[in-house]
Amino acid sequence: MAAANLAALAWACATIGWQFVAVLYLQGELGYSALATGLGIVPMGLAIVITANLAGRLIARWGLGRVAAAGMLVQGSGILLFLRAGATGDYLTVLLPALVVHGVGNGLSFPGLNIAAVGGLPDERQGLASGLVTSSVQIGAGIGVAALAAVMTLGESAPAGYRIAFLTAGGFSLVGALIAAYGLRSRRPAPVPTT
Repeated sequence: MAAANLAALAWACATIGWQFVAVLYLQGELGYSALATGLGIVPMGLAIVITANLAGRLIARWGLGRVAAAGMLVQGSGILLFLRAGATGDYLTVLLPALVVHGVGNGLSFPGLNIAAVGGLPDERQGLASGLVTSSVQIGAGIGVAALAAVMTLGESAPAGYRIAFLTAGGFSLVGALIAAYGLRSRRPAPVPTT
């Protein structure tokens, strides 16, 4: 359960922090309106929904750790694809693929992290475990936004600051993937006592 919560914290640092920076980038660098930004991000949400519906089958076949780790690596790849955008990122050829890849990774990783956080626990502890993983996500979101906002100031220009922030968010995804790969093991059911 601890590994699931740590991986969820890293997941949120990456994805929520990245979303904050990506919105600033779309509006501040590319001049998108708030409405255009929201509509532009819709394909990522669709990719999350579609992939999350397939995640259960993949988890059953490959296990929680592998699917969550793979998802976080794919999510990180989508984040790092934003490095191609520069000051004049084309939506169809640069931003849309990055958003869809990020969404696919997000949809693969988050279900496994939730299952790992609550799986194998008795019914009376499920609520507590669910609350802990939700808290990990909320804390990770705060840390991710604060960290990426801070590292953005390290760039000599606005585009350089965005690049540093995207690299940092990708690093959070990699950390989460490592935690998921090595910390989430498939639990075997407890043996039934014989009488």
